Amino acid sequence: MRLFILYSIWLFSPLAVGANATALKGVWEGTIGTKAVTVCFNADFPSGSYYYKQFLTPIQLTVQDKDAFWHEEKETGLWELVAPVNGIIRGSWHSPKIKASLPIQLQLIGGKDDDKACALDSYNSAIEKPPKIEAGKIIQFSPSRSYRKLRFAGQETIELFGPDRATAQINGSLKLRENKGAIDSYFQQRREFLGRVGYPAVDEQIVEPTYWDTNFITIRFYVWVAGEGRSGISTDYQTWNVTTGEKVDLWAWLSTKSSMAQLPPKFRKYLFMREKPSSDCQSGYRGQGQYILTLDKSGLNIFEDAWGSGCEKSFFVSYTKLLPFLTQQGKSAVNAILKNQ
Repeated sequence: MRLFILYSIWLFSPLAVGANATALKGVWEGTIGTKAVTVCFNADFPSGSYYYKQFLTPIQLTVQDKDAFWHEEKETGLWELVAPVNGIIRGSWHSPKIKASLPIQLQLIGGKDDDKACALDSYNSAIEKPPKIEAGKIIQFSPSRSYRKLRFAGQETIELFGPDRATAQINGSLKLRENKGAIDSYFQQRREFLGRVGYPAVDEQIVEPTYWDTNFITIRFYVWVAGEGRSGISTDYQTWNVTTGEKVDLWAWLSTKSSMAQLPPKFRKYLFMREKPSSDCQSGYRGQGQYILTLDKSGLNIFEDAWGSGCEKSFFVSYTKLLPFLTQQGKSAVNAILKNQ
């Protein structure tokens, strides 16, 4: 999370540009000590990136007002560089933890006039290897049900394991996009951020089940768009019937009409009977009245999305107390849940 917050600051705030460090641009190859490296520098927003050819993992470089060094991500090293002479940059790498230094020598290979050189082919081609599906460890959700996370080209999803009839069908709905378009989009976003701030950022995604029984499964889909603050965060909860594999609209349990996440009047009155609104939260806060429904083992969660104002309301209603407010579809569903408790 820390990196995404920093990106928001970098992109939308008048941050200092480190005037003491040597201004550089372009893509360079050379050595740190005896290790071969490829390095890029962005002049548009002073930043850079480099990777050892042995490892091909990009490491961000930034400048700070406090000194004349280029700082490695996590402060693992400090670069002291001089202006290029005849297409050669010379300098030294310093360890901030131990008294050690190594010589740096770099030669320009491209992008001498490009202010966003870290987005160029000459820097990225070597590190853009065809992505493979990464499978996480099996996570036990309940004694007979488990899942694992799958990641591919910046995407995350889950694969379900369990006795439910529609497990394979739901897994099909959750399948990752493995086509060329998904791969191209992934590398394009990495390049965009390398060209902005020297770091190959991509959207942060989290997919995980929040409820799962013999009747239904609810899965949370969280996305934080790279470079954005709170406005770039979205959370969606989707529910499936684990017997039929069909999507379930929890709002249809409360109303026969398309509700647009609005509480039915009778149910709203019941929820607000004991509610004492703060004078600072009478009306007008962001997301007011736009509720999210999620299943719980013993009842229904009803809450407004949080935007940091502290005014967001949340409620919990047990299934037995919920019954009078349910449609016929809702009653059938809740009775099925209660039957298996």
